[in-house]
Amino acid sequence: MYKSTQSQLFLPTSLKEAHDLGYSELDVILISADAYVDHPAFASAVIGRFLQSLGLRVGIIPQPDWRGTEDFSRLGRPKLFFGVSSGNLDSMLALYTPQRKIRSDDPYSESGLPGRRPYLPTVVYTNRLKEVYNDVPVIIGGIEASLRRVSHYDFYQDKVRPSILLDSKADLLVYGNGEAPLRDIISLIHKGIAITDMKNIRGTAVPIRQREKSQITDALILPSHEEVKSDHASFSRMTKILHHNINPHKASSLYQDMGTRGVLINPPQFPLTEAELDSIYGLPYQRLAHPMYQNDIPALRVVEQSITAHRGCYGGCGFCAIYLHQGKTIQSRSPESIKNEALQIARQNKKPAVITDIGGPSANMYRTFCRDKKREAVCQRPSCIFPSLCKHLETSSRDYLKVLESVESLSNVKNVYINSGIRYDLALENPDFIKRLAERHTQGQLSVAPEHVDDKILKLMYKPKHQYFEDFIDHYRAISERSGKSQFIVPYFIVGHPGATGRSDEKILTFLKGRKLQVKQIQEFCPTPMTLATSIYHTGHHPMTGKPIPSEKKLGQKKKIKEKIINSNSIMN
Repeated sequence: MYKSTQSQLFLPTSLKEAHDLGYSELDVILISADAYVDHPAFASAVIGRFLQSLGLRVGIIPQPDWRGTEDFSRLGRPKLFFGVSSGNLDSMLALYTPQRKIRSDDPYSESGLPGRRPYLPTVVYTNRLKEVYNDVPVIIGGIEASLRRVSHYDFYQDKVRPSILLDSKADLLVYGNGEAPLRDIISLIHKGIAITDMKNIRGTAVPIRQREKSQITDALILPSHEEVKSDHASFSRMTKILHHNINPHKASSLYQDMGTRGVLINPPQFPLTEAELDSIYGLPYQRLAHPMYQNDIPALRVVEQSITAHRGCYGGCGFCAIYLHQGKTIQSRSPESIKNEALQIARQNKKPAVITDIGGPSANMYRTFCRDKKREAVCQRPSCIFPSLCKHLETSSRDYLKVLESVESLSNVKNVYINSGIRYDLALENPDFIKRLAERHTQGQLSVAPEHVDDKILKLMYKPKHQYFEDFIDHYRAISERSGKSQFIVPYFIVGHPGATGRSDEKILTFLKGRKLQVKQIQEFCPTPMTLATSIYHTGHHPMTGKPIPSEKKLGQKKKIKEKIINSNSIMN
């Protein structure tokens, strides 16, 4: 059994722990489908610590048993609200394979064992809470809620579901990164405003009752749930409107009717400033799993000594939800903040530290930005680098290299590696970055995600032409060889993406053999809500152009192509 003194370093997970901290009651209780790891790479820890920094008494119930209600009352009734999240991953990806089979492991659970989360935990947990505390507001957030704020295609159930806000019967939905909306929510609570009366906070979606519909006058009207459910053209139109309203400087409020009720989606929150991001990552994380666990949490092993340098991604890949969730604008921490976190890791290790990563969604986007603020304020491009590099984008890796060098120079840091994804098209704009990457920041293998080799499929993915990857391989290998290093490039590919056929996917194998590359992973395309690729998969048409795009929907065929590539690929580069 863990000691009370240990648990006092964490957010309380039981009434005893709350009492040990001197809390007679809690202001906010978070419910998460992940195990509780107090580390800045885990969303529930970040939100919990942030709310704590606002002066609130915060508790957390990780992975409650949803088959009953007992776990949901473990910490009693919160004074302000419950916050519900599916955790770091979308539940469909966390629970199911692209073959719609239950996964055999769960890295966000103790010992990696499955069976600790339901499908759509945001819905299940909120319904359970309403059974026990019907009068306590519930705010839902995280990646699952964010991507389901409107009607959406559910791949596992193969149907269009309504907004998760109405599905769960929650009182308010926070989408995107949650700190700024929650700050505004807490500020209004302190002014005596009820959560159910908060209708216009950026980064939130709110339920609209029948009698309130006439008050929706300044929002863009999305096709209704019934329309997108029954008509593919309406679903495509909804997707197009959503993707043109990602820029917080230009986005409108959106409204979608769902029968007797509706959902009002306020514009996205503005990006966090450097000082705000520094403050969030400077909170007192223990960087450990809660001592209630007897065994490790596999997901922690991967990121335990990593540092998040920034948020956001302007790649706009058609199959990826990051820019829909975190936004296009790169929000970067200061070099001093990153350096301080490296020192904390070294102190905790009590020996020279190996920093396994300093990065973000795309590591070499750190401190890159749009040089023309007027154009940025009206830009509707989903990607700043596809189909071509925007002339207003500052792509220099200079600041990123300085950060790496600064951390590397610390006396108690042994090595600094990059294990986040990198954009090789951006890297080709910065030869110095490729040189440093090959000489000092690769841990034997460099994982890169070209995703495909066929330019027609890459265009549908919003990825650069294949030649960019070929050029990157040549640059990287040449520098590695001159440095006397035996290093491998390990590419990641997707088969079964909309537009792909067995013939186009098999080009991946031809490329691997020709380049003497070996893959660790071939991913089968899995439709996730709100992405362009999912809209194409569901409707058969591209939402931006209206052109028909076929998709392979036979799961067995995608699996067959994947296995053929893996089984035939045995040559290491």
